[in-house]
Amino acid sequence: MKTYITSDLHLFHHNAMGVDGFIKTRLHFGDVDEMNETIIRAINSTVKEEDTLIHCGDFGFGKPKVLFEQLERINAYKIILIKGNHDSSKFFKYIKNHNEKGKYELHDVGLIKKANKKVYYITHYPLGLGENRKNLRNLCGHIHEEDPREANCLNIGIDSPSFRHLPFGTPVLIEDAFNKVEEKWSSWAEKNIGELKNE
Repeated sequence: MKTYITSDLHLFHHNAMGVDGFIKTRLHFGDVDEMNETIIRAINSTVKEEDTLIHCGDFGFGKPKVLFEQLERINAYKIILIKGNHDSSKFFKYIKNHNEKGKYELHDVGLIKKANKKVYYITHYPLGLGENRKNLRNLCGHIHEEDPREANCLNIGIDSPSFRHLPFGTPVLIEDAFNKVEEKWSSWAEKNIGELKNE
């Protein structure tokens, strides 16, 4: 059993893709069906039936029933959904009302995980935790192709520059996300922690 993390699928989002789309990693898609299928296929080629998937917001656009049908296609024993700015309350209510097997766990703001003697805030929006806080980290979505300014914050969305080496849409093993944000913070700390102590 493994845990994977991803964010910002933006299924059915016409303005996100195609030649006039606002997300560069999606300019090559001819239509939303192609984009949706690519993303679902990438998830299911990685996530197995016994695994957990954390999705950090902005699952998709459209009617709750249609979005739920896409959600049901995803492999996983459990799917944890954190609400994004484009996730409607109607969609979350629909999931709650159709969660007979308990597969879905819903969070309005985020969740906290502890590992490696660190506290990881897993959210849709990037948090300003303070870079000099040695034990706090943030895994987020929302900012698509941007890298968060804060050294202890990592964008884990499918458009993230940190994971361009993976096929588009592929979720990240949560331990790999932990390691990646730790590398980012450690690189920053080497240059800055000494200066902070001298202030």
